[in-house]
Amino acid sequence: MSRWLAAFNDPGAAAYSEFVRLNIPSLVPYLDEDLGVREASGGFILLRSEQTGGQEITAWVRDRNWERFSKVVLSIGDGIIDDLSFTGAPEPPGLVVPRMSEVQTLHAFRQKLRTEAGVGRFSGSVLVAKGAQVLLREAYGAQDAGNVRAVTPATRFCIGSAGKMFTAVGVLQLVQAGRVSLTDTIAMRLPDYPDTPLARSVTVEQLLMHTGGTGDFFGADYDARASELRTLSDFVRLFGRRDPLFPPGSRWGYSNLGFVLLGAILEQISGQRWDAYLNQSVFRVAGMTATSAVASAEDTAVPLNGAAQTGLKPLPYYDGLPAGGGYSTVDDLHRFATALRGGALLDPAHHLLLTAPRVAAGSAQWSLGLRVAMRNGETCYGHRGSAPGVNADFAVYPRSAYTIVVLCNRGHPHASNPAEFVGARLPIT
Repeated sequence: MSRWLAAFNDPGAAAYSEFVRLNIPSLVPYLDEDLGVREASGGFILLRSEQTGGQEITAWVRDRNWERFSKVVLSIGDGIIDDLSFTGAPEPPGLVVPRMSEVQTLHAFRQKLRTEAGVGRFSGSVLVAKGAQVLLREAYGAQDAGNVRAVTPATRFCIGSAGKMFTAVGVLQLVQAGRVSLTDTIAMRLPDYPDTPLARSVTVEQLLMHTGGTGDFFGADYDARASELRTLSDFVRLFGRRDPLFPPGSRWGYSNLGFVLLGAILEQISGQRWDAYLNQSVFRVAGMTATSAVASAEDTAVPLNGAAQTGLKPLPYYDGLPAGGGYSTVDDLHRFATALRGGALLDPAHHLLLTAPRVAAGSAQWSLGLRVAMRNGETCYGHRGSAPGVNADFAVYPRSAYTIVVLCNRGHPHASNPAEFVGARLPIT
């Protein structure tokens, strides 16, 4: 672990690449993502470590450049590192970031973003609002690897899994209208779904909360047959016969497939394609003119993988699904927050279903569609999205009425770090 951490923190990126190739060959395909995390974090500060298994050690670390905490798990097998992962971890008990005035916070945030962008560690757009009033709206960096097009506040970014919240709103609109019930099962709403225990037991409510045990669709089967997946029915055909990963309703387990199934239910009930329904009943209602399931040639940031130090690599645009991958802007996501608060999209009872925590989900909680978390003692609800070359963070603080949106064409945690930085400092009264 000490050798890995030294290589990860080495100012020369070649040291980390060499260490991975020699000691963790299974992680070579993910080197670009690791180098992106390394660049965004500035390296890790070791807080503590302990042996958590016969051949396993876990370390708790903190970013050098930000206030994010992570957990690194390293296991040994046959003389090499068999596996290594680093994921987000909750703040240590007792840690308090001093809150500041609104003016002081926005000044500190702007200075921090300029510093990070100035050394190539941040490219994206940010928005901070209080209610309908926009307090900060700025953009940094480039839309492409060649620095040809500058990011503007109007630039569209892939928002990854943050698009799930639109699907959740669409389904809750149908619930509100009495066209579907939260207790309806997959089998009741998707007649073409294979007759399986999963279909007969998993409910709409469980799909929204990620408690259905439906799991993911990414993996070897998806990679081998991605070209066949043109409609949501294709996903049902390929993945519909699986068993639940755990007894439905017994616990939380994040599920991309579950939200694809919600999109299929949306199509079945509304008689429209899922994206057409969202465009008509969510985006148009909220005034979100720049949000869609697919990329456009105009003013859409290219996903960039890796690190500026070693050369950013452009990736193809992602296609949108009910589970995420669509495109939006900081302005449109602010409009979405305003429409939600104002009751334009859901009535108060169904807005509460969307935003009130229902189940424990790691270091946070989950509602019927959104992540509900604490940032420096203050509750916020929203959604994140991440993939290679993509990071989005959307958060609404209901008590203080702040909305914070950060969109990046770089991988996690390039958007989450700034969003947490400003959310931890804004005044809560």
